[in-house]
Amino acid sequence: MIGAVKVNLISVPEYNEKIPVSTYSDGSVESYIFDLRWSFSGSIRTGVGKSISVAFTRIDIRYRKYIQSTLAYVIDKYKQINKTHPTIGQIEHWKSGLNFIAQSLEDCNWGLLSDDKNFNQFIKSYREIVIKRELSQSSVNRVVTTINLLNKCKFCCRDVTIDNLSVKSARIVKQHIAIPANIYQRILSDAISTIETLHPYRHEISRLMNQVQSIYDEERNRADGSSSRGKINDRTASRVQKIHHGIPNFTLTRDGTNITRILTPCAIVLLAFSGVRVGELTSFTKDSYEERKGENGSIISFLKGETTKTVNGIPKKEVWQTHPISKDALELAYDCTEYLRTIFIDEVNKKHFKNETNSDEYKRAQRALESAFLPVTIEGVNKTNYKSVVAGSKSLKSHTQRLNIMATKEDVESFNTLNPSRQGELLEAKSLPKISAHDFRRTFAVFFKRYGFGTTATIKFQYKHKNINMSDYYGKNAQLQHMEDILLDTDLIQLLHEEGVNLGIDIFNEIYNESETLSGSGGERIARDKFEKLRTGERIYMTKNEIASLVRNGTLSVVQLPTGGYCMNSKCSRVCGIGEFSAEIKPCEHQVITDKEANRIQQQNMRLIKTFRDLNTGDPMMNSILIGIKQKIKRNESLIIKHRIKLSTFEDNVKGTVVTTRG
Repeated sequence: MIGAVKVNLISVPEYNEKIPVSTYSDGSVESYIFDLRWSFSGSIRTGVGKSISVAFTRIDIRYRKYIQSTLAYVIDKYKQINKTHPTIGQIEHWKSGLNFIAQSLEDCNWGLLSDDKNFNQFIKSYREIVIKRELSQSSVNRVVTTINLLNKCKFCCRDVTIDNLSVKSARIVKQHIAIPANIYQRILSDAISTIETLHPYRHEISRLMNQVQSIYDEERNRADGSSSRGKINDRTASRVQKIHHGIPNFTLTRDGTNITRILTPCAIVLLAFSGVRVGELTSFTKDSYEERKGENGSIISFLKGETTKTVNGIPKKEVWQTHPISKDALELAYDCTEYLRTIFIDEVNKKHFKNETNSDEYKRAQRALESAFLPVTIEGVNKTNYKSVVAGSKSLKSHTQRLNIMATKEDVESFNTLNPSRQGELLEAKSLPKISAHDFRRTFAVFFKRYGFGTTATIKFQYKHKNINMSDYYGKNAQLQHMEDILLDTDLIQLLHEEGVNLGIDIFNEIYNESETLSGSGGERIARDKFEKLRTGERIYMTKNEIASLVRNGTLSVVQLPTGGYCMNSKCSRVCGIGEFSAEIKPCEHQVITDKEANRIQQQNMRLIKTFRDLNTGDPMMNSILIGIKQKIKRNESLIIKHRIKLSTFEDNVKGTVVTTRG
């Protein structure tokens, strides 16, 4: 026994199988202690699509009843002390920790942990499990908190920390990815195009899919005993092929793949234009989109849903800024699956009418079926939560693979900059290494900051669709935050702040340390300072840690101009380099152009030259526009040349104007 103080330990209570561990709100028993699954629909509130049960089927039968008895005791103690029920996540956490401890001790006598010799043997065994199974650090953390929980409940006398447990996961923790801009733009353009194309047909899609289901039911009902499911499906498919419709890019199938190809783009748009988590996405109903008048009568769009990222895991209402395209995404997702919702609601009502479900389960199922996102098939559906998987990693990866977006050299460079913990994971001519709903959340934060610096006038980013104007979208964020009766996702705001800091660090590192040449008035000043400092033998102008410190305390700030270059004056109200015309004759004294940004400006110039030549038809009404475009092209050229980038000098003249040469 550790120490000299004697501690009176308790043993795990010996419960009988009739002891209830959960009850419905009416007091009737929902689960008994040795059931293979504990359900808590009457005790715990969870988010839409979230699990309401804890399973014990994968626990070794030698330890199962001891772990269940320990958990029952711990849950009861927790409720007494905290005056609230632990969440499903907490119970799963403790169950996992107890399971690892039992496997390592090869015993459920938790008191063995009190003895130093046994504890050291436990550490050795657990370390082997961690290495062999390549367990994550979160699994190690579960064991630490569970041992401390056993100590608190007096099942053992052992207080531990992650350090003195001396077990560390070898698995590297990596940040969720931020998707490179060009790849992100193509993913969103496809999703937006799908919504714009199919939104007018959403009710027709549901009607046709209901017809398909009716055909299947007919074939199944008239099938004799020798008819296999395959034959029923074949006869159904044969009849379905004869149904004609005028819906573009839509094929009638019963397996749900066609509906998945609609719901996934809807989910992508909502994730990309709000930054919500996947659990929050499934809380959205058809009525989640709302609008409010902001400053100057402008309309601000937002989504209302639920988040479970709360102290006790209890769902609470939350709001996220969004774009009007989200309304169409919600309507399409909800209305095209109305046939499924009708079938599921009918099933729920019948089961409740037959007293096969309690009122708690009935209400939970009803709420789940209000979601805009439902399972895409009728068979194999979990009838307790009706969870949709269209925003799951597997579905999102399958969808993006179908788009066949291959990374360019520029995409790889952008990926490595945005994802330092994943350097080298994206290869040229290959697709994204992974994609998940949370990757869209992080990308949302990166994009918001990348295109959200400065005033609304400095933002112009479009996804090749006239109705997706990002300057208007980002510009309304501040207005939304000041509405007193609207609560914004605080975690997301913190994520936005961190991504802003990270982006600032990357930009200043590019300016101070990576770019061989700097142009623009601000860039030339920095270049002179750099030259003086590096001439003394120093390898870099400023370390990343020094830059990070100055960015975080506000000493360094920057605006990234969407068309190339940076402005070192974050409070600047000018519109430098934004449009196709030079905003002012005198160049901004804060402008900085790096080698990387000079390449972006060259690409912009190529687009401007194409625009110039397309418009240069001799129409005198276009003269002033063409002159402005040419001024922009020539000014860009003067910057590009300084970075030793090869280019062909643009010498086109505006047709129909007289070119004079001064002698």
